Amino acid sequence: MRRKILFIGAVVLLILIGSGYWANSNRGEKTIEGAIEKARRGGSNVVYQENVNNGVVVFTKRVTGNVNTIEASYVKKGLLGWKWVWGGGFSGYSGQYFQAVSGTPFPMLIGDVNNEQIAAIKITDTEHKNSKDAKIVGNGYDRVWFTFLDKPEGPVFEIVYLSNTGKVLDTKTFDIRTNTNF
Repeated sequence: MRRKILFIGAVVLLILIGSGYWANSNRGEKTIEGAIEKARRGGSNVVYQENVNNGVVVFTKRVTGNVNTIEASYVKKGLLGWKWVWGGGFSGYSGQYFQAVSGTPFPMLIGDVNNEQIAAIKITDTEHKNSKDAKIVGNGYDRVWFTFLDKPEGPVFEIVYLSNTGKVLDTKTFDIRTNTNF
């Protein structure tokens, strides 16, 4: 009988230690920014937050010298707080394609709005002939654009940057099979 009590006590102690470790290592953060910091993706200015799929995509921008770094992070609130799920970023390019990842709202296209005359951006899937308007967010020099895609869209996209009068300011075409940055 004494052996049985010691065994049960040891099992209970191991369960308590294991759950304490699990709760500490999987503990979420109280804030969205805290979750991004914990994922070592902090240090940037938050440009915009888009609520989607029971979580938030946070767009940030960091300027280091003459280089802009744009990032998008998908953060989700769980039982123990906010946790960074997936994301990434780019610098030295004008945009990036984020591939589909289970449990996230991706795929997505994101880009830097580096011309104050840009008032609208039209994205066209050249194979399927689908077009959609990108959402432009932020203020002043901290503006980015994004659009969520359906999984079968692509692989070649044309991006048209328009002024407020509809004048084409720039056009880019890229193929996500050969490069995810443009």
